[in-house]
Amino acid sequence: MPVTPFAPIDSLIKEANAEPQKAQLLRYQAYDNQQQTQPLYQAYRETRPPTTNDYSGLLNGISVSVKDLYGVAGLQTYAGTAYTFDNCISNGPLVQALVDQGAYIIGKTHTVEFAFGGLGTNPHWPIPYNPWDKQQHRVPGGSSAGAPVSLLTHSCQLALGTDTSGSVRVPAAMCGTFGIKTSTGRWDKQNIVPLSPSIDSAGLLARTAADALWGFAVMDPVSCDDPQALITQLQQPLSSNLQGIRIGYIPDYFADCEDGIDNVVMAALAQLSKAGATLVELAWPGLEESWQLFVDGGLSAVEFPEFIFAAENKRWLDSLAATTKLRFLHLQGTPADVFTDLIRSRNQQVSNMQHAAHTCLSQVDFAVCPTVPISPPLVSQVNGNLDVYRERNMRALSHTQLANYQNLCAATLPVGLNQQGFPCGLQIIMPHGEDIELLKWCLLVEKILGVMPKPDLQCS
Repeated sequence: MPVTPFAPIDSLIKEANAEPQKAQLLRYQAYDNQQQTQPLYQAYRETRPPTTNDYSGLLNGISVSVKDLYGVAGLQTYAGTAYTFDNCISNGPLVQALVDQGAYIIGKTHTVEFAFGGLGTNPHWPIPYNPWDKQQHRVPGGSSAGAPVSLLTHSCQLALGTDTSGSVRVPAAMCGTFGIKTSTGRWDKQNIVPLSPSIDSAGLLARTAADALWGFAVMDPVSCDDPQALITQLQQPLSSNLQGIRIGYIPDYFADCEDGIDNVVMAALAQLSKAGATLVELAWPGLEESWQLFVDGGLSAVEFPEFIFAAENKRWLDSLAATTKLRFLHLQGTPADVFTDLIRSRNQQVSNMQHAAHTCLSQVDFAVCPTVPISPPLVSQVNGNLDVYRERNMRALSHTQLANYQNLCAATLPVGLNQQGFPCGLQIIMPHGEDIELLKWCLLVEKILGVMPKPDLQCS
C-alpha cells in the first residue's frame, strides 16, 4: 500500500472540523504510513496506534512525533542510550500542551546518544535513513535524527526536537524541512533529558513554516492560552513587497560551503532582493570566539559530566559510544569546583557575545546564512572512523552553533538542492526572545521563495 501524503495542516484542520470522523481517519493514516515506511527509513524507536479516546481541541487530527529525550506517558525514554530513564515517563509541559489540544502522539523518534552529535549516528539504535538518497544510507543529521524523517514519511505533521548546538536545524536542513530553535528558556524543558541546561532549547520541526505555526502557537508561553489568536494574526495576508526590509548576511559562512550550497542560498537571497529587500554584509562579532568555545566542548562538556561521572550512572558511562566520549571524557576526575567555575565563566562568555550579537542585529531586520555547509555524508564514511566523524560532525554544526553560544533564536528553511542533489537550508537568526518575529519572517520568506518539493518515498 503506497504512502498517502498529507495536505498542509491548515487544510487538514478545516477537513476535521467539517467532518468530525475525518480526524480519526487522519490519525490512522499517519499510523499506516509509519508502519509502511519504518522498515526502510527507521525514523522511530517506538510507536503506538491511535486510541479510541475522545480527541478534541485545535490539533484534533494532527499527529506529532517526539524526540526520544522527552517524557511521554505510556512510552519509555532512552535518550539514544542503551538504558531507560525511569524518571522521564510522563508528559512534560510541551507534550501535554499538544495533547490537551487534541494531538495524537504517534511515538518516539531516534536521537543521537544523549543528543551528543550533529550527524545522527548511534551505536545502540538504528540510524534513520535520509530520504533524499534512494541508493545509499546517508545520515539524516542530528541529534534530532528521526524527526525530519518522520515528517517526510508522512507519519506526522509536527515533530518535537531539541537544540543545543544545532540539533533541530541541522537535521531539518539536511532533510529539507523547516526547523526552529527557540530562545533558551522560552519553552519549558521539564521532563526532557538534559545535555547542557544552560543552552539546551526545545524546538519544533515541520514540513513547512506554515505547518509549524500551529504547533508553535499551542506550546509558546505567549500564545498557549489562545493559540488561535496567534495563528490568525500570522496567517493574515502577507505582502510580498520587501521594500525597506534589511537582511544581513554573514559572508564568512558562505565562503566555507561545499557542493555549491553557498550559490543556492545566494540565489534565494537574490529572490528576496528582487522582492525589494536590501542585503547588508555583516561583520558579525565573536565568530572565532564562538567557534573556539564550541571546539572546546562548550557548556555541554562541563555540564554533562555532573550526570555521566556520578557513581550511580556508571552503566551509562561504560556503554558510551566513542563518538560521545570525544567531547568530554578527558575531563574525568576533574574536581567539581573546577566545573562550577568553568560553567560560570563560559556562561559569562555567552552573555557577552549575546550583547555584541544583538548590537549587530540592530542594523537589520534579521540575519541569514547557509544552515549547514556540507552535504549529508554516507553512514559508511563516518561510522567506525573517528577522525572522519569528528571532522564532518564539527563542520555540520559549524554554522548553527553560533545561535546557541550567542544565545539567539534561529530557524531553517529549505531553499533548493545543491550540486549533489541534497537540500540546502537558509538559516534565519534573530535576537533572543524575538521568536514570534522570527516565525513571522520565516512565513514571509517561505511565501516569497515557495515551498520546496519533498522527496519521493520508497516503501517496504
